[in-house]
Amino acid sequence: MMLADYQLVRTLLMRLVNQLNPSTKTMRLGLAQFAQDTKVEFLLNTHNTKEEYLAALRKFRLPLRPNRSRHLGDALEYARAHFFTTASGGRNEQGYRQFLVTVTGGDSKDNVMKVARTIKSEGTTIVSIGLGESTLPELKLMATSPFFYQTTNIAPVLKTVFETEEVVPVTDDCSEASLADIVFIVDESSSNRTANFQLVRGFIHKIVDGLDMDFNRVRVGIVLYSNKASAQVYLNSFQEKTNILQFIKILPYRRGLTYTGEALEYAREKMFIKERGSRKEQGVQQVAIVITGKSQDNVTSHAAALRRAGVTVYAVGIKDADENELRQIASDPPNKHVLHVDSFAKLKTLEKNDTSAFFSLLILGCLQTDEADMFFLIDHSGSIEYPDFADMKTFINEFIHTFHIGPHHVRVGVVKFSDTPALEFDLTTYPDNPSVEKAVDGIIQLGGGTRTGLALTSMGPYFDRAKATRSHKVREYLIVITDGESQDNVKDQAAKLRAQGITIYAIGVKQANDTQLLEIAGSQEKKFFVNNFDALKPIKNDIITDICSPDICKDMKGDVLFLIDSSGSINNPDFQKMKVFLQSIINKSDIGLDKVHVGIIQFSTSQQVIFPLNKHNDKEGMLQDLQTMQQIGGGTHTGEALSYTSQFFDPLKGGRTNVKQFLIVVTDGEAQDEVKSPAKKLQDKGVIIYAIGVVNANNTQLLEISGAQERVYSERDFDALKALDSQLALAICDPERECVRTEIADIIFLVDGSTSISSDNFDIMKNFMMSVVNETSVGEKQTRYGLIVFSDDPESKFTLNEYKSKRDVNSAITKLREPSGDTYTGKALKYSLGYFGAEYGGRKALNVPQWLMVITDGEATDPYHLAGPAKELRDNGIIVYSIGVVGANKQELELMAGDPNKVFFVDDFHKLDTLHKNISFEFCQTSKPVCEKTQGDLVLLIDSSGSISTTDFTIMKKFATDLVSSFNIAEQSFRVGVAQFSSDPKKEFFLNEYYTEAEVNNQINNMIQIRYTTNIGKALDYVRMEYFQPARGSRINAKVSQNLVVITDGRSDDDVVHAAEELKAMNIEVFAIGIGKDHKPVELGQITLNPERVFSVQDFASLDKIKKKVVDTICSSKVPETQAGCTIDIAMGFDITRRATAQGLFDGQAQLQAFLPQIIRYVSNLKGLCCVAGDGSIETNIGFRVVEQNGKVLYDYNFEKYDEKIVEKVMALQTSQTTYFNSFLLRSFRDKFQKSNAGVKVLVIFSDGLDDDVMKLEQESELLRKGINALLTVALEGVQNANLLQMVEFGRGFGYKQPLNIGMHNLGNTLLTQIVSGSSFCDNRIRKIRGGIKMYEMKMKCQAACPAYPTELVFALDMSQDVDPATFERMRSALLSILDDVAIAESNCPTGARVAVVSFSANTKYLIRFQDYQHKQELLEAIQNIALERTSNRRHLGEAMRFVGRHVFKRTRKALTMRKVAVFFTNGPSVDSAAIVTAAMEFKALNIAPAVIAMRNSPDVQRAFEADDTGSFILVRLVDRSQDQNAVLTRIKNCVICYDHCKPAQECDFTDAQRPLVVDMDLTLVVDGSREIRADQYAGVQELLGSVVKQVAWSPKPSVADGRARVALLQTSGSLLPQTSQAVKVEFDLQKYHNHIGLQTHLRSMQQQGGVSSLGQTLEYALSKVFLKATRPRKSRVVLAVVGAETAHWDQAKLAYISQKAKCQGVSLFVITVGDHYNGTQVEELASTPSEQHLLHLWHVKEWERGYAQRFFRAFLRGMNSYPPADLKLKCELMLGQEHGQGQGQAEWEVWKEEEEVEYTDEEEFLEHTGVFPTQIALDQVDTIHAFSRGDGAASPPRPQTNSNGNQ
Repeated sequence: MMLADYQLVRTLLMRLVNQLNPSTKTMRLGLAQFAQDTKVEFLLNTHNTKEEYLAALRKFRLPLRPNRSRHLGDALEYARAHFFTTASGGRNEQGYRQFLVTVTGGDSKDNVMKVARTIKSEGTTIVSIGLGESTLPELKLMATSPFFYQTTNIAPVLKTVFETEEVVPVTDDCSEASLADIVFIVDESSSNRTANFQLVRGFIHKIVDGLDMDFNRVRVGIVLYSNKASAQVYLNSFQEKTNILQFIKILPYRRGLTYTGEALEYAREKMFIKERGSRKEQGVQQVAIVITGKSQDNVTSHAAALRRAGVTVYAVGIKDADENELRQIASDPPNKHVLHVDSFAKLKTLEKNDTSAFFSLLILGCLQTDEADMFFLIDHSGSIEYPDFADMKTFINEFIHTFHIGPHHVRVGVVKFSDTPALEFDLTTYPDNPSVEKAVDGIIQLGGGTRTGLALTSMGPYFDRAKATRSHKVREYLIVITDGESQDNVKDQAAKLRAQGITIYAIGVKQANDTQLLEIAGSQEKKFFVNNFDALKPIKNDIITDICSPDICKDMKGDVLFLIDSSGSINNPDFQKMKVFLQSIINKSDIGLDKVHVGIIQFSTSQQVIFPLNKHNDKEGMLQDLQTMQQIGGGTHTGEALSYTSQFFDPLKGGRTNVKQFLIVVTDGEAQDEVKSPAKKLQDKGVIIYAIGVVNANNTQLLEISGAQERVYSERDFDALKALDSQLALAICDPERECVRTEIADIIFLVDGSTSISSDNFDIMKNFMMSVVNETSVGEKQTRYGLIVFSDDPESKFTLNEYKSKRDVNSAITKLREPSGDTYTGKALKYSLGYFGAEYGGRKALNVPQWLMVITDGEATDPYHLAGPAKELRDNGIIVYSIGVVGANKQELELMAGDPNKVFFVDDFHKLDTLHKNISFEFCQTSKPVCEKTQGDLVLLIDSSGSISTTDFTIMKKFATDLVSSFNIAEQSFRVGVAQFSSDPKKEFFLNEYYTEAEVNNQINNMIQIRYTTNIGKALDYVRMEYFQPARGSRINAKVSQNLVVITDGRSDDDVVHAAEELKAMNIEVFAIGIGKDHKPVELGQITLNPERVFSVQDFASLDKIKKKVVDTICSSKVPETQAGCTIDIAMGFDITRRATAQGLFDGQAQLQAFLPQIIRYVSNLKGLCCVAGDGSIETNIGFRVVEQNGKVLYDYNFEKYDEKIVEKVMALQTSQTTYFNSFLLRSFRDKFQKSNAGVKVLVIFSDGLDDDVMKLEQESELLRKGINALLTVALEGVQNANLLQMVEFGRGFGYKQPLNIGMHNLGNTLLTQIVSGSSFCDNRIRKIRGGIKMYEMKMKCQAACPAYPTELVFALDMSQDVDPATFERMRSALLSILDDVAIAESNCPTGARVAVVSFSANTKYLIRFQDYQHKQELLEAIQNIALERTSNRRHLGEAMRFVGRHVFKRTRKALTMRKVAVFFTNGPSVDSAAIVTAAMEFKALNIAPAVIAMRNSPDVQRAFEADDTGSFILVRLVDRSQDQNAVLTRIKNCVICYDHCKPAQECDFTDAQRPLVVDMDLTLVVDGSREIRADQYAGVQELLGSVVKQVAWSPKPSVADGRARVALLQTSGSLLPQTSQAVKVEFDLQKYHNHIGLQTHLRSMQQQGGVSSLGQTLEYALSKVFLKATRPRKSRVVLAVVGAETAHWDQAKLAYISQKAKCQGVSLFVITVGDHYNGTQVEELASTPSEQHLLHLWHVKEWERGYAQRFFRAFLRGMNSYPPADLKLKCELMLGQEHGQGQGQAEWEVWKEEEEVEYTDEEEFLEHTGVFPTQIALDQVDTIHAFSRGDGAASPPRPQTNSNGNQ
């Protein structure tokens, strides 16, 4: 560096120090200078102050020998190794950003790119300053973009760079993931430490910040876990990116153990579900990013279950994370889904790495492989678990679905093995794909050892027999799948099979032995290994590619040129891997003079030709030149290299103009020049470009190079290249071939056999015909051939229905012998017409194309007889192709064909060898594909928005007509309708307007473009309502396939999701075609709800390339079968713990063995059920599952229609394992039913007794209720107490009290009755009725006048000490009188009233339950028989009311209009008046309509009912006079039980609409904003408070005393220190808002503060700064506190003190707790008394919970008590005395509290010894907390022992 430059640099450094003000706690600086060596001036921790830095810089001098050589690369390496370490003062581990600033005055003598790339990949930002003679491009490439400068006058610029937080742009890679549900699953265990967890927060923040996050695009969820997992953010918690980024900054860190497996299970069950925002059903990709260390539980099964649920899992391992464990967690392949860093600090390096998904080659079919025999040899040993075995069967079915299965095509067999092999089915057993796939589904795993060698030995005879049944040799394949090491030798047995010509693929899973796999396969290429069975799917394509490639690449001709990056950023090992990759592709290619040509060019800043396309015609020469290729080094001038390469595709440089030309670009970095233009020029020349990017390649540039996303491959490292070679080789062999072969046609050869054709030429003609045959798919349901030879007379050699395989057709052609004679072509044409008829195999009636191929070498002997027969053929729909050789007359050829385009002529017989390709292509283009749908309604919805040019719109119309021409258009076959759209949709024609291809296509061609914007959602709704209707020609009611094809060039301007779901609900299949760069395939997936029905092309000109793929997909796509009426799935499980032997599952259960088949047959025949709309039929499917004690599935049968063979298999099941009725069994069936789409789901368990704690089983039974309609148990022989089994049952109908047992008479019929009459059927079936539940219920309403709506009706009879027999008789008679006109429900269908009756005194007791009686007369008799139970207990009406609300109404029928009514008879005042008030509040919250019929005055009830402001809570006095009594009962009937809010009776003076309450009150809302509150909970709290403030009439002038309410809002802040000023966030005070609109707006925009909870300080602030300083104070002062966390330890004493002080000052404290992180003791002490009226618990703050709390709080405001209550008088006097006396109130208070706690401890000890605990009655998930309760809502002893979170 020159002295002048040095002075400028030192000035820059001095200015930087002055501006940055560095210190040990802020910015740290280091300095070194370099030449040939590097000299350190000072390290990052050398100096502590700005002054020290300045002093050091003043001493900084250049070396005495300034002209030494410059080694910047070495200097960079030195800085990387020494400057940023912890020992040198680096703070990488603490999350500080790190910068390396290089200043150089000239070019370096060594390589700088490799080390610069390494430094940047580690997260360090390089700032490059080039001075003097430095080469700018290299320095610019070295720097982190855009930090490259050519001046030293940049101190302010650098300061900004250093101090600005790094902004993560939405990269092109991330924007590709524009539609995804992403859940972070984050380890917060103790192994992390707080500082490390902060780095994790930062990592998540950066990733989310870089996503295109929007509620309709990318959604993000967050799960934290240690001992247990908890959702912090659900996928639907946030709609704005800024909000979630704010929340990520305050993510809590709680420590604990590392249970990753449980966290994965939690994510699957709680996060990736529709209720939590998952859009899986809309086709949105599901992604989990697991950030973890080493787990302390098993992850394998939970991870597999998550992946099976359709979630792509990435595993990010930190520090000591187990690499193998990460592989078990992540999706396959691991190299794309596992990321591992050795420290938390290095997480930030992952933020910068490209982890974009690999665009794999989609293999839709392998129909080119026409004949093959394929056996699967599958391990079914005991080490394979049920889900794994199911994955293996899925893999087999998906594999064979790719091939054309048939006796003359590909045949499939399966052999399974464990200790011994067993043939499941042979090659000849099943003739087609559906039957094979069904057989595979039925394979049962038996278990045992793993003797793979013995199994291989058994395969020889099977393949020998295959040859005998084929009569000729075809390719043979054996696919071996095993999960463990074989117990015997495999090497020799496998070698013998390979010696027979059998190709073996070995697939190892989990613990499979790699050496043995290689011995089985015989080569690395045919050996595969995956970590888990669910990862089998990705390797399917690899094997299919290997099988198919020889057929696809046969006859391949092409020029393939490789353009290889040879820049300096690639290290030598990686360069060698690139050469291996090239070698592999060359070896897989069919190299030859008339086949594939290969050339290689490498580039950096310059280009070097290794060999051009025309140098080598053999692989050996190519590979030899390849080995000599040496790396160039330098920059990455990709654009320049593309321009240079273009000339080598020209003939002068070795290119061929008559073959496909390919360019394969491999690069590892971002190009330093522009690539788009040179790439476009190559594309315009017809060169097909594949772009492969490795490591740091720029995906946007790769797309510009290739021109199509499907030709872009992006890899993380060079090792991944080896997985690409087969796929790339296949892609080159089959590039965008629109038509591979003719699939279905009737073709007859009409062959000239006259004397003029010599024997040799006739053989050439035969070879030509066989070549044509080989280019088609021959089969009974595919292409059929016939052949007629003619001379003087025509003669049929074989007809269309004679041969069914390609081999047989060719064999018949080979045997032809040429006749002699003249050329009577006219006669032959007339003769041929009859052979297209049905009797000879013609399929004209099925609309199969029919072609006649005339091959002749001369003029016709009867030329005047050509025109008539030719026209007759064409009139009959037969297309005539004329092929003339040598002396054929061209005019005659055209006369026969009728179309010059169908005439082919060669002047030499030998040229027929090349003509067959042209003929086959013509056939392929003309034929229609084999369409599995013989009928269909097809609507085309075409985008005509303004972004589409006129030319492109014309191309799109052409594509539409081509698409239509691919189907058989006819009234009874395919109908077509067309609409176009832009901002509005426009009708072109409906499905019933045109029934011919010509008419349809003519109308499409006449369309006029609309232009304007793109509203796809609106257009989808339009076609759904207008086109898919019977009146418009849709055959939707006839179950004809309904298809919609959407063609668009961009994103929709409106929402499409709802419209797409509506289409799906109507079983309309939607296909979407996206054109150009503006559309996003993942967004089109929201339209189709299936990614396989989305198609993308780069531009309009490319549309024709996907036509066949679109047609094939439409033809093969199927809507899941929907049954008319309804579907019911019944699962049967078996618990036979005590078995006589350890073999047969049913051994020892003679009755079960005898009756089970009959039971299955009975329940499979459901007819005439209630609630079925119209003539709806019922379809019943039966499934079975057998489960081990630990939940492992032993056997499983899918839900299918009754099949006697399956029943026989179930009856014959063998197992040595014991089965149990425990929690695992019920969980397993919960999983099984998740795959069921049935409207009704029933589980029947045959059991010999419960094997688990009844309480546990009841809990599991409750969970089952969420997805299953009924659980029925059948007691087997030997059960001691069948009643216990009933405790877990639900959903039973008539006779539910009677236990079911296997010995019952006609048990099958009894089970059927239970299903029919129980809630198992009706509740769900009603949803199927058109118009929904409300429509059905309104219909029921008309049928039953009273009650007006379905009603659950409870009566409570007073049996306390003062009720005498006469009074009781009056109550009972009144009850019976009320029921006179009430319609009683006779099933669980939501109509009429179900009645329950309880009695009460001090306790409440069931007399009649809802399910007991379904016939009114029986119910009335039961009530008549109720007798008075005399007791000395006093009356507890309040507790009785609460019992009814919490228990009797706990399980009600499901219906939108269901009413809950409770009528209480009481004989006077109650001893628990406070409980009556509480009950009234709870009834209001629960929407229960109460009525109290009093025999005597009951003022306590009157006071309690004041909580109701609608007038619907009714209290009446029942007097002795009959006239008055009738009036009272009529009012009860009309205004309570039979109340109809649409038509209320005159005496019912109710107010349905709730007006805002006028309350003279100052209300302070206190919100816990600490980090323990999850995001969804906080959002729920905001919604809750919004609904609360709407309940109150706020003062329009808060500064005036007007008797109306005012409100303030405080939030606990994120402070970690006990500083009052920072612990409270004042959102607004009492003076700010005067209406609820402003309040709600503020609440919605409120930001969570994070940090710890400081509730004591916040409450103190409310007292001292809000209430006491408020002018014009209101009559009442109320604090509504929402609490979700235990207050900080330093705040706990203050909270106890200040809450008591508030109560003493008359402040009412109403507390709502959220979640389970609060401290139960703290909130009980905080809330006013009685706690039942002042303390609520909400779990997730869901909508229904919010509604409960809002109604409860409204009732509270209506009936507020006087404060402070009398029982606080002594404590308040003590507190006030201390404050006024010693002035040490809080300290004295704490002493008093300690004394009080001693008394509690004594009581606790007493209660523990006696076993008596104050209990908390659960109200499902909403709890009113009283007595003593924990933070988790469960019952607790009085003074719980709390952990750090306040939980027991």
